[in-house]
Amino acid sequence: MRGPSVFVRAFGTLFAALAGAAMPASGIDYSATGPFKAGSTTVTVKRPNNSTFQAVLYYPATTTGPNAPIDPRGAPYAGITFGHGFFQPVDRYTSTLEHLATWGFLTIASTSEGGLFPSHANFASDMRHCLTYFETEHATPGSMLFGLVDLSAFGASGHSLGGGCSILATAADARIRAVANLAAANTNPSAVEQMDKVQVPACFIVGSADGIVPPVNTLPFYNAGSPPRLVMNIQGGWHCGFQDVSSFGCDSGPMSRPEQLKFTRSTLASFFMLTLRGDQAAWQQVWGPGQQADPKLIVTGDAGLRVDVATESASAFGGKQAQVVATVLNESGEAIAFEMMIEGGWPAQTLAGIQSLAPGASMIVGTTIDVPEGFSTEQAEMVLSARWPQAQARAYAEFSVQRQCLGDFDKSGVLSIDDFIAYQTAFAIGDSDADVDNDGSLSIDDFIGYQTAYALGCL
Repeated sequence: MRGPSVFVRAFGTLFAALAGAAMPASGIDYSATGPFKAGSTTVTVKRPNNSTFQAVLYYPATTTGPNAPIDPRGAPYAGITFGHGFFQPVDRYTSTLEHLATWGFLTIASTSEGGLFPSHANFASDMRHCLTYFETEHATPGSMLFGLVDLSAFGASGHSLGGGCSILATAADARIRAVANLAAANTNPSAVEQMDKVQVPACFIVGSADGIVPPVNTLPFYNAGSPPRLVMNIQGGWHCGFQDVSSFGCDSGPMSRPEQLKFTRSTLASFFMLTLRGDQAAWQQVWGPGQQADPKLIVTGDAGLRVDVATESASAFGGKQAQVVATVLNESGEAIAFEMMIEGGWPAQTLAGIQSLAPGASMIVGTTIDVPEGFSTEQAEMVLSARWPQAQARAYAEFSVQRQCLGDFDKSGVLSIDDFIAYQTAFAIGDSDADVDNDGSLSIDDFIGYQTAYALGCL
């Protein structure tokens, strides 16, 4: 069933100007160390039955290293529970967990179930108990974390076995707002069978050369889930390349470990910055054109929405407005409230406020771009996106806008007498394109302005 049709006009009340539109690329390198230093400490986590286990906590600190003072300036901090791989100690993930700490995340990694016969269900439960640890410490005067935890921003992650357990934990725990894992392996009970209970953004980071959990093993997770969902495939990445060091039984791959870890850190940091912190500077790298920045990362994504532009290029004379029409479709199984966003080199206007689409419905929207004054040709690249705020996901379409050469008034590509005839006709019928000086009225000054533009030619 088709949804409402709304064409957004520049002068209509449904438009809102987006002043100071940002360039398509955020310019933030999430693979680089974040604004904080990374501290770490070993903590004791209590289970409901009063038994305990050890976990390593990585956190934003005032100095680098073990037991460094926590830095309170960025609080409250989001919390992430991380699951280690099969028979892998937590310290093999130190660099990545420290990286998340530098970006302002409290990341806690349980050391439990590290033997040859781990209980997957128990490990997933311990990952959840780590989040309860955050809640308890946040409420305990004198605790290092007292008052410093964002209880509304919990995430889950993990590698291999721990990646599968991050899904089990997410499926069972409504406190978890996003999950991103590394080469997730299926578990017993089956994490694949629990994916239908994962109703938060999910990101599966894999390596194309993984010889232990190959990317094809991730497809059942992705297919069983619901949007928003992503698979980020690191070309040449391998299973143990997600760790700081290899161990007996590890595989190898064509990508160097430092390069793979750079992709890993960038992807995890940008995903959690967007989903847990609402950092809109990260959306381009997670959902947008920034995904295409490096051919070594191939992304498959389902944002729940789709944006299709009617044309990938538009044009207008200097000082005028170019219009682009697009269709937004809801491809998810639930109603989505979304808002339209426009980014690029020129000021633009688009549909104001939150719109709603039922599953399978679509809506026609439009945007206008203010083409800057001038006679010569110039082009801007633009991005139109539909943002799903509740899930911090976006669908987008790219298009270009060109400032048309004013001298070539009939837009034929050739300067001739036909351009003068076309201009005279436009002037006679009061076409706004004939208002060369953009003062809102047609006069002899516009004729003079057009003659000047024609004499300058097309550059």
